[in-house]
Amino acid sequence: AMSKNVVRSSKFRHVHGTALRKEECYDNIQCNASAADSNLIASNDKYFAVPWQGGGGPFYVAPLDKPGKADATPSLFQGHAGGVLDLDFSPFEQEVIASASEDSVIRVWSFKRFVEAGALALKEDVKEEDSVALKGHGKKVTLIRWHPVAANVLLSTGYDNATKIWDVSKAAEVRSITDSDEPVQHVAWNYAGSSFAASCKDKTVRVYDPRQSKQAARFDAHSGAKGARVAFLGRLGLLASVGFSRQSDRQLMVWDLRDVTSPVAEVQIDQSSGSLLPFYDDDTSLLYLGGKGDGNIRYYEMSSEAPYLHYVDQFSGKEPQRGLCLLPKRALNVDKAEIGRFLRLCRHSVEPVSFEVPRKPGLFHEDLYPPTLA
Repeated sequence: AMSKNVVRSSKFRHVHGTALRKEECYDNIQCNASAADSNLIASNDKYFAVPWQGGGGPFYVAPLDKPGKADATPSLFQGHAGGVLDLDFSPFEQEVIASASEDSVIRVWSFKRFVEAGALALKEDVKEEDSVALKGHGKKVTLIRWHPVAANVLLSTGYDNATKIWDVSKAAEVRSITDSDEPVQHVAWNYAGSSFAASCKDKTVRVYDPRQSKQAARFDAHSGAKGARVAFLGRLGLLASVGFSRQSDRQLMVWDLRDVTSPVAEVQIDQSSGSLLPFYDDDTSLLYLGGKGDGNIRYYEMSSEAPYLHYVDQFSGKEPQRGLCLLPKRALNVDKAEIGRFLRLCRHSVEPVSFEVPRKPGLFHEDLYPPTLA
């Protein structure tokens, strides 16, 4: 039996990441935000968005299909009275984006009429009156996440230690969860949107049923003080958490929510100081981890039984990343057997990184592209 297991059969064992050429990058990006809990950059299959420097809390949205230099004074979204800390595009409307700010307000912007049809670039600033304001947090709002399946449902968390669920169509707060004495550092929905997880500054991870605002599970995860993050592993029914040990090692843990007394898998990664950002792709079962301030993105193939994870490889870039986002599947080049693409927010640029399976080009490889969540 031993020999059979020496080489693991997997079509993703040889996935490699490549930074796109300089002319395919986005330059002159004036983002000096430093929101510890946020990925800082967001995207859908048409645009990306980053907080922009300047008074109030402007942010910038640009078309993915127009690489090159950003204007020195581009059109911006202007409506917040404090810096923008997090951004998230609606999964259902390409020209709808939510922003969270130090001013304790969340704004949801519909910008279709500002987009020049051919160019996709903004033709003028998008102003406060073109947004819906969601007011209810008592302090700065650090994270926002759209519900993956239900339209107009938004999850938010802030420094008032409250996690809220909003009905954006009514600009109304539907639930407020205030069972923590310390701020929540990260939140994530599961892929069906039937529960969400929150990692808390008190070093616990909590899982909630959003319909009842009740804790479904609560457990101690990483014992280090720095921010932990969570990602549901799609249909595997598991939860991954990343954080730091008491000795400041970076850790990855995998949890089976049916029994959270201890993780089913645990990896000590290294001693780097940057927080890890986790991204899970349910179609390929790959979990990507990119550290803030690192130049690399590691990836693991996950499974529902022991050992639960297999380290595959890492991409190493030349410049450190301040933020990261994973593009939706519609943005990929299937001719090149591309299975994932990230945007790395670097000091003054945004660099796309493509993950591909070595295959014959020009064919559609059905086995790499199962039906995906549209």
